[in-house]
Amino acid sequence: MNMLGRILCSGPFSFALGFGLGVVALYMLERSREKRKMEETYREIEALVKALEVKLQQEKSET
Repeated sequence: MNMLGRILCSGPFSFALGFGLGVVALYMLERSREKRKMEETYREIEALVKALEVKLQQEKSET
């Protein structure tokens, strides 16, 4: 058990573990930003489609 503590608390291992966790955290942040961006784009597309549908309905009712 003491040997395991020495390995986990050693400088290079701690650095590698911290670096690895940092990379994973950055990846997760980037994924959440990308997801938010996709959701925003989806809402914009939905709004455009709805506006086009309304415009089409208005044009049909005018003729």
